Amino acid sequence: MPDPGELMGIPVSAKCMTCHRSIKKDSPAIQKLAQFAREGREIPWVRVYQIPSYVDFSHKVHIDAGAGCETCHGAVAQRDQLWRETDISMTGCMDCHRLRKASLACRACHEERR
Repeated sequence: MPDPGELMGIPVSAKCMTCHRSIKKDSPAIQKLAQFAREGREIPWVRVYQIPSYVDFSHKVHIDAGAGCETCHGAVAQRDQLWRETDISMTGCMDCHRLRKASLACRACHEERR
């Protein structure tokens, strides 16, 4: 089983509420989210980003490197709704890595060399 954050996915309502207990708690959308959390119900999310299955992406690696949610997803804490605002193509990812002086090496290539 991968470590938490190793798999990209859509968060459960309890995870969202760790911040939204105090951030934008008066927003109708956040109140609806809180209700899902209280009732233990799954949120009927609409996927904004879909990364191809052949891409090896880790939220944990990015967070450990200092990238916050807002790096790719915008001002999450201030929004009622998210939309696609980051280029998640190979070019977009490589450009972001270059800008932040992050490695351009493929994780699969690193594992083959071990």
